[in-house]
Amino acid sequence: MKAPLRRVSTSVLAAGLLLALVVVFGWHDAAGRTPTQQPPNVIADFLKQYEAWPRMTVPVMGGGAAVVIVKFTDYQCPGCGLTHRLYKPVIEKYETQFPGAIKYIVKEFPLDQSCATWMNQPLHTASCDAAVAVVLARKQNHGPEMEDWFYSNQQLLTRETVRKAAGIIGNVTDFNGGYAQAMDQIKADIALGRILNVDSTPTFFINGVKIAQVLQPDLFDAAIAYELKKAGKMK
Repeated sequence: MKAPLRRVSTSVLAAGLLLALVVVFGWHDAAGRTPTQQPPNVIADFLKQYEAWPRMTVPVMGGGAAVVIVKFTDYQCPGCGLTHRLYKPVIEKYETQFPGAIKYIVKEFPLDQSCATWMNQPLHTASCDAAVAVVLARKQNHGPEMEDWFYSNQQLLTRETVRKAAGIIGNVTDFNGGYAQAMDQIKADIALGRILNVDSTPTFFINGVKIAQVLQPDLFDAAIAYELKKAGKMK
């Protein structure tokens, strides 16, 4: 499908621009704000749009949390790596301040023809194996470390380097033996994403509101705060 690839390219460009401004050049405006710090009127305008966006039913186990955030990700996707780095402190902040009120769920959505059979062009040819490595590393209680390593070393990812990293970082001792079962889970995640019309990464759902773009952290933060206030968890 050509449309998903166009959307992916747009996300890559947006992510690359934001990353270049924030990390490489340390850009700021005349008011001293970095691109991750939005003026109040921008946040207010965003929330007006957010309130109007449709909500979908996302069939995941939220554990009774007031705010359920679902991310469909690809470990070779630059936007996925960028949002991992920029949103992680935001999520951790709310998990600390509102214990049990926030549930963050990662779903695998590798844009790799070897498991995403709906794609008509090769894109991220190591991302299926990377997703398998993360699934297997989670069973060894090393999932977060595995995710961090992949997102920090995207330019190095090949099927060979993924498998080596799985053993070193993820403590995965039998990658091939666990491959089929892990792939079943990944294909289930992909199928769910397709039902929800996910066709690019990263795609987030915040209490069912679909966000298929790289939001700046202040806006992502504002959406979570909005949901907490709506649920009566935050003033």
